[in-house]
Amino acid sequence: MFGLYLRYNYTKQQTHFKVSTFISFVVMNVLQKSEIEKYYQKVEIVQETAQQIIKDFALFDEKITFSGNAETAYQELFDQIYPIIKRLLNLDSSRFFAMLYAIDVDERKVKSLLFGEHEFSTEEEICKLIIERELIKVVYRKQWSQSGK
Repeated sequence: MFGLYLRYNYTKQQTHFKVSTFISFVVMNVLQKSEIEKYYQKVEIVQETAQQIIKDFALFDEKITFSGNAETAYQELFDQIYPIIKRLLNLDSSRFFAMLYAIDVDERKVKSLLFGEHEFSTEEEICKLIIERELIKVVYRKQWSQSGK
């Protein structure tokens, strides 16, 4: 596949690993939009993505449920994530950013949404980013676990 590159930034007292940023860059450049969209049709991937979303939101005491219906999963998850994102964005920005950081949503994309113009509301666009990022995590976890066999 490809090797993991660690870039070190040395300071007087600590070393910073830029692994997360690099992995996000690689993931987004390796999986193009059309490739990502095909995974929305795979029941197993959709179910694992829903479980990942449930797990990540639970870290912030936010309850997400999933009926198990892969055909309606995207809308079902989106409809639950949207009010949470809207509330956090308006009332608790530090928790909002902590959640996005924990989920590992691309910071540049979030800044672009917050300060730029886009087709849908900021909250809707961030919900899409969250679902897409969670799906990518599931896909890569599967690919990496299979390549290790």
